[in-house]
Amino acid sequence: MSDSLALPYHFQFWLKRAGASVWTNAMIYLIVATLFTAAWLWWRARPARRAPLQQKPVAARQIGRELLASIGPVLVFGLFVPVLFLFGLGKHTQVYRHIGERGWPYFFFSIVLLLLIQDTWFYWTHRLMHHRRLFRWFHLQHHRSVNPNPWSTYSMSLLEALVLSGVNLIVLFAVPAHLTALMIAGWLNVIYGVYGHLGYELYPPSMSRHWLGRWINTATAHNAHHAKGRHNYGYYFLIWDRLMGTIDPATAQHHETRPQPAQSVKL
Repeated sequence: MSDSLALPYHFQFWLKRAGASVWTNAMIYLIVATLFTAAWLWWRARPARRAPLQQKPVAARQIGRELLASIGPVLVFGLFVPVLFLFGLGKHTQVYRHIGERGWPYFFFSIVLLLLIQDTWFYWTHRLMHHRRLFRWFHLQHHRSVNPNPWSTYSMSLLEALVLSGVNLIVLFAVPAHLTALMIAGWLNVIYGVYGHLGYELYPPSMSRHWLGRWINTATAHNAHHAKGRHNYGYYFLIWDRLMGTIDPATAQHHETRPQPAQSVKL
């Protein structure tokens, strides 16, 4: 390529960073979703071990549609931050590289804070996207998966992916956070998102009666959200749902009466 056609070094640098970011996001999602899918298939083949939250089977065609619909969001999630840096906003972030700058107590506190911020952002944007004038354009694609599975997690429109990515504006520019804390929060984001769409519950039936558990979002609660198309808008927690009165009135009942594993016959 001649010098006249060569891309500016700054652009080349961030193009490589963008590619690496997309690849990293794709691999994290692929690894987490694949591991949960392995468990999902195991439980489907051996119903005596664990019962699905919905009895209707998930068709292979649904999974194919979800995989195809996930390509765009993976690109959006991977490109959002590099694009911000490409336009020179990187120097304004609150990211720090040495834990000693703020100490270990703040390091662990920052992880919890990041989860609370993301949960708050998710609740209010999620609830907004359920508005009848926005639902079709933003959130319909995701709710085509009435009976979710691990690959339903990133099955969404590009507009929804952009909205969800917007939390990075708060996380990067308003909250001092170590790189490792951001990485941990990122992994937890994917893990909990896939768990929420698992179609099986990992928490015990008594979860909703525990003083702490009643504030934690579960696969059971999110599965009810997909089945009904309303209530339970939180991500990690049910804090905002309980405070704002959007909790499914049958949440506790869903936990207590969810399908139980079939009892094996002892010979």
